[in-house]
Amino acid sequence: MIWQEYARQLAEVLALDSSPVGVAFSDTPAQNGKESRIMPCTAIYQAARKGATFSICAENCTCPGGLTSLGLSTPSPERAALTKRFLIEGEKFCSGNASFFRMRSLSQGQPPYGVSKYVIIGPLQVCALKPDLVLFLCNPGQASRLVLLSTFETGIPLKVQLSGSTCSGAITQPLSTGRINVTFIDPSSRHLVKGFKESDLIFSVPFFTIRSIVESIPFSTAGTAQPGMGYEDILRG
Repeated sequence: MIWQEYARQLAEVLALDSSPVGVAFSDTPAQNGKESRIMPCTAIYQAARKGATFSICAENCTCPGGLTSLGLSTPSPERAALTKRFLIEGEKFCSGNASFFRMRSLSQGQPPYGVSKYVIIGPLQVCALKPDLVLFLCNPGQASRLVLLSTFETGIPLKVQLSGSTCSGAITQPLSTGRINVTFIDPSSRHLVKGFKESDLIFSVPFFTIRSIVESIPFSTAGTAQPGMGYEDILRG
């Protein structure tokens, strides 16, 4: 399948130490997917670095915020109030009720409620289903190359939303906006998921944009192309 070949090319060109991750919204679980209880941020890490595939649903997602971000469950008023309290008093990611409100109301990403029963997260090279998103667990240098490759053809600057939870930034935002997004992996995910490197970030790409990135590889120095001019040619003046 073409996305499996994309995975091979991208991992090789970018010198990734992890697999590109496919995310697919489906009404049936993946045949090779685990249905163990897990948080979405853990599933992303395990898919990228351990080669595991997960079929996440309302019954096995252990993170209340993840349930909402993946659109698997609409929070009850009681659960919503507890989440707000946790963000303000527990994680201390918001200064108070007003900042919590603005964080939610000004976000461009909308949870995909009712889109599917399962969210399949696994290594792109073994995805049986066509992915809706491709996630790269990478470092800033690799992300810089992905930025250039993704804008090489169109020249359209990226618009990303950096605030929000890991799963919201990595999945909700790019799915609902149809745009590339970047998350630096929030402190709670880094605390709960042992293994994330300090240099790790997640660069999320809607699948329909991946072909343009791959096709730009041989033409851009962010890929495999050689410079047509030397730096001294522009700096000498």
